[in-house]
Formats: sequence, structure tokens, C-alpha cells
Amino acid sequence: MKSIAVKVKCLDTSAIVKLFLDEDGSDNVRAYYNSHTNFCCAEMTFYEAMNVLKSRLFKGEKKDQYFENIKELRIMGWGWFTGKGKLEIETIQLNNVDVFKEVFDCAMKYDIDIADAIQIYAILRGKYSVLAGDSMTVLITADEKLEKAAMENNIRVWNCRKGNKPDWLDN
Repeated sequence: MKSIAVKVKCLDTSAIVKLFLDEDGSDNVRAYYNSHTNFCCAEMTFYEAMNVLKSRLFKGEKKDQYFENIKELRIMGWGWFTGKGKLEIETIQLNNVDVFKEVFDCAMKYDIDIADAIQIYAILRGKYSVLAGDSMTVLITADEKLEKAAMENNIRVWNCRKGNKPDWLDN
């Protein structure tokens, strides 16, 4: 009998936003998200996604869509009544000097922003960093710089703008 590795899939801001807005790669990420489980993101990424939705929708006739998307995102992350949604949110303690230094150094080294560096940190040092082999945490992104930084840290990554999900992403 063939065993199947269960993977945790870490969504970055660009992937989360694609769940709500029609962009290049949105169909890929939506199809995958709607048919799989075990998703997570860093808390800062969750808030950054809210901010991106605000910058794109919080104006004129789109305000209703903004509020509806924020409500759906909240349900994804924290559930409605249960306090637990499909997208687990991991808090990274940036107030810890050593954690901040590692995140900051990562951002500088790979020329990525702090939110992206937190995603790298969460995968390498966070709750699911103990997973290995086929069960190792996967990053889903549409950000080429973050994709490159992840690959340089031996993180498996799917850039959802570059095509359909790879076969190794099945769980």
C-alpha cells in the first residue's frame, strides 16, 4: 500500500489575495484551495492581505466587495463561530530580538520585504518546521522574489502564476 504524505501549505499574501481578486493565477490557486486542506500563513501575511484588499477595493462602488472579502477572509482564518478556519494563522514573535534579527537578515539577503521574510522564517523555524521529506511545508506564492528566496532555502514552492500545481503538491 502506497503511503501519502500530508503537507502543510503556506500561503503568502499574493496567493491569499488571488482567492478574492481576479488576477493572473487566481483560477489555479482557487481550484487548489477549494479542493485541499492544511493551509497556513503567518499572522502578518493575513493582515497584509487585508491591506492589499483595502488598497484595491476600498473606494466607491467596490467598498461592498471589500467588506464581503474581509468577512470571508476572517472566516477562512478564524472561523465564524468556532474560532478555527481553514487557513491556520501562525504568530511569529517579532518582538523577540533574535527572531527579528533573523527575519531582518533574510529580508536584506534576498531583497524581499519583512512580511515575505516572515513567511520564510515561519516555514524554516515555525510550528511546522519539524515536517520533513514529502511532508515538508510548501509555500504557495505568485511573487518571483519570494519564490527564489524560498528555493535558495530548500523550501518547496509553487508559483501559482506560472501554471498548474505540480504533481508533488498532491497530498
